[in-house]
Amino acid sequence: FFSTINSTGWQSTMADEIDDPGVDFHGGMGDDPDQLDGEEVMEDDPEVKEIMGDEVDDAADEQRTNIRGSGNAPKSVGSDQEEAIVQCDTSAGPITMHFYRSWSPHGYDRATTLFEKGYFDHSHFFRVVEHFLVQFGIGYTTDKELKAFSQSTIPDDPKRPELLPFKEGMMSFAGSGPNSRSSQMFIAYDRAGGLGQSPWETPFGKVTSGLENVKYFYKGYGDMPPWGKGPQQGPIHNRGASYIESDFPLLDKFETCSVQRMNQSGAGVIKDVNVIKQSDTEVIQDANVVKNVAAEIKKANVVNKAETKEEVPSFPFTTLLILSSIVLSVLLGLDYMRNKKKKKYNKTT
Repeated sequence: FFSTINSTGWQSTMADEIDDPGVDFHGGMGDDPDQLDGEEVMEDDPEVKEIMGDEVDDAADEQRTNIRGSGNAPKSVGSDQEEAIVQCDTSAGPITMHFYRSWSPHGYDRATTLFEKGYFDHSHFFRVVEHFLVQFGIGYTTDKELKAFSQSTIPDDPKRPELLPFKEGMMSFAGSGPNSRSSQMFIAYDRAGGLGQSPWETPFGKVTSGLENVKYFYKGYGDMPPWGKGPQQGPIHNRGASYIESDFPLLDKFETCSVQRMNQSGAGVIKDVNVIKQSDTEVIQDANVVKNVAAEIKKANVVNKAETKEEVPSFPFTTLLILSSIVLSVLLGLDYMRNKKKKKYNKTT
């Protein structure tokens, strides 16, 4: 197993500390209901039982049924070229993530769908370990169908050695064993290069904007016990946001997120084709309108020309009077010059 760290620095190898196959110490804590947080089964936890009473027994039974008993997710379908841009507001500022289906088809489909359905909205980044990782993925939804979907598991994807080692900002699912991915994910920090060896640690995306906000997430609580003083997953599952807000009020959280899918195929292509068809219809309709308007203009021009031909041009009286005056002045001028020339000739002779 890879060593994790807490607020005091690097820990020794976790396999030496705890031999627990139900907990993922190689990148993130899984959500196996029998091994939540590396503890005994939750109903045997006296601290939780004191707080929750008989509700713990019911919650533990429900976790066993839902987390591992709801079956695997449907077979992954879609184009390997599909990508998604996920934009989220957080308490530390906005972040943008870019998911790639070609990296991890099953992981991409699950992550994108959970974000689209708003599963992570208002949930906390409950495990923030400096230089190592940020973990999230226990939502507070009251929608039973969405909760069951988030707790169902998906198959592991093929390893992608060309994407390793993990770089700061890369994202992957946490898990607790083969084919155990459900809803918990992590964002790698700058010293997480040893991640990626477990079968569930196939990257599906990365933070492309707002990484400085991710690095600003509150880290003061450190890792979860016994390596730090951070939250335990069991109470988050059972008590939800109230547990975090009362006991760990400084932890950062998601606000809301939006998803934009790109390069879709299958149903997405059909949808896009329908949009194109609709656009083509609108263009044709617009062209017909323009054509009709042009025909009306042409018709109006023909009518105007016809009316112009039918009109008898009239010669204004004023114009005639002016021309007559000009002609008369010219004639008088010529007569005057002729008489003057004639008088001059008589004097000479």
